[in-house]
Amino acid sequence: MIPFPFPPPVIQAPSRVLPLNEAVEQVLQDFDAEDPAVPLRDPAVRRADRPSLQWLRAAALSDLPRNPFRKGTRSSAEAEILLALLNSDRSQAGTVDPLLQKLKIQEPGTAMALWRWARRQERLQPWNPATRRSWEDKLLAKGVPSMLNGYALRHALCWALAEQDEARFAALKAAWAQESPSLFASFQGLFGWFGAISPELRLWRLPGLEYQDRRLDLLLAADGSRTRRIWISPDIGSWQHLPAGTAWIVPSATATNRSNETSLNPAEQASGTSLSATLTIAQRQAYFAPSRTDFETLGLVFFPILIELDPKGAIQGIRMGDAAPPKP
Repeated sequence: MIPFPFPPPVIQAPSRVLPLNEAVEQVLQDFDAEDPAVPLRDPAVRRADRPSLQWLRAAALSDLPRNPFRKGTRSSAEAEILLALLNSDRSQAGTVDPLLQKLKIQEPGTAMALWRWARRQERLQPWNPATRRSWEDKLLAKGVPSMLNGYALRHALCWALAEQDEARFAALKAAWAQESPSLFASFQGLFGWFGAISPELRLWRLPGLEYQDRRLDLLLAADGSRTRRIWISPDIGSWQHLPAGTAWIVPSATATNRSNETSLNPAEQASGTSLSATLTIAQRQAYFAPSRTDFETLGLVFFPILIELDPKGAIQGIRMGDAAPPKP
């Protein structure tokens, strides 16, 4: 009898050992994807780089990461300051600012932990402007990964606009305009809106999908009263929270219509019809925006957006993106 041959053993090639900067980039890409189905990668790195990568991954996954660095090293001291900040009590005056001043960021994980902590704290209680600018500036420093630089820059610009702080905007522009010229052009245009009559948008009224070009101050509030606030958000549940005098614009998730079209393409027609049915049942009204170009041209680039009008219909406030309230 001829013996049945055993299959050869499967030998897996060892993972390629990456330089730390490449491994950091992989983890940041996974974090930025915000897809729970895609876990953060754990690339192979040199033994000496392993604590830095562990610190980054823990900072991205945990609200209170563990210090993986050898005691007595610069990185360990940095992590301890950061952990003291994470454990600090904001209700106690004078606890946060000294730690922020003491913190010198050299580890990517420290920057990640600071960003996530500051945003969590912001949702619980707004920062005072001085402290907020302090941690933004920490994340805008050289050596911080470019993705986290970008998060902090977006945050700082949104708040400068919300507070109409032209000095802060000018300082950010001087430092970062060459990196993101189109972003600064968008915000520069929005600063010019204050005190002016609102621009016109091509919108489809819901329910019913009736096409019209309307200035923001001439939109109908969801409750039929005079419009004093414009809420721009794709969150379908927004209709449950709209205060009196608020008109709601729903940007399309795909936004494939061209800005000059007077009819909806099939994809946007389907989206608009679905929204129309939802609002009919809820006995609410809103406006559907099927083109991304219109928003980008105006500089309205981060949702949600709350625009406030004065009694004459002129724009008196713009809270966009990171500076927008969680609900209208």
